[in-house]
Amino acid sequence: MGTISAKGLIPRIDIWQNQEVTYEILSGGLSNHNYTCFVGDKKYVLRVPGEGTDVFIDRASERNATMATAKIGVSPEVLCVLQPEDAMVAPFVVGDVMSPQKIAADNDKIIKITHVLKKVHKEAVFDNTTYVFDMIRKYYKLAIERHSFFPHDFKWMQMTVDQIEKAMDRDKPMLAACHNDVLSENFIQDDSGKIWLLDWEYSGMNDPFFDLGDFAVEHPLTREQEELIIETYCGDMLRHRLYRLLLHKMTADLWWSLWAMIQDRVSDLDFDYYDYGIGRYARFRMNYYHPEFKTWLDGV
Repeated sequence: MGTISAKGLIPRIDIWQNQEVTYEILSGGLSNHNYTCFVGDKKYVLRVPGEGTDVFIDRASERNATMATAKIGVSPEVLCVLQPEDAMVAPFVVGDVMSPQKIAADNDKIIKITHVLKKVHKEAVFDNTTYVFDMIRKYYKLAIERHSFFPHDFKWMQMTVDQIEKAMDRDKPMLAACHNDVLSENFIQDDSGKIWLLDWEYSGMNDPFFDLGDFAVEHPLTREQEELIIETYCGDMLRHRLYRLLLHKMTADLWWSLWAMIQDRVSDLDFDYYDYGIGRYARFRMNYYHPEFKTWLDGV
């Protein structure tokens, strides 16, 4: 289909008919082209799927997840969907876009974000399942089909994740509605102090501690801050739940490493997916060689 332009889509957006619309590119997003649209005194976000993202993303499930989380007040509502492009329009959330440094420097933000994730896990229900170990297996097959790069020790990584999956069968929580891609840029704090969570492309029913582990691995947190996440989420610092978070830092890195190497083959976005994936593979190894890895595995 090729890259879809905002200019070609805007005249077809019903809610803006007979109004003057201007737009500019909105930075951020590794799966989409994002635009800020100005209509009168209001601002909107127009998100256009990136080339090749249909390999990963079921846009109907994404819309359902966005609507489900808007209903509980976590994300903005979907105002318009354009077919067949699956472009979406939502209100522009005015506020402070988070960064890894902002979050790591502020325990109050970590607590607020943990509460947001817990609210989604408890109150939302999604119509698709994205269980992390199944997703790793799915992405591995997609990467093979697209002749993506694999590091020399990838088989060892697979065996390690098999060990983690077997260990995590103990005291396994129920699957919950998960975001699965909790990058700092997906959080915006508005003027009232409320934190919004955006972009539900990769969402689905998953181990809720995956969201916590993915959040931890995306930010330069201390061990004390990782313990704070568990204490906030569970009401107490439960050691076996901390180990589940720490192991899911590794599953997140393997999942998103595979994703990056597939994107390196299919995406039209101006981003170095190869280097991104290499970095995540390296961090997987670093966590495996952490002196406490076996403790996490035995104690989860």
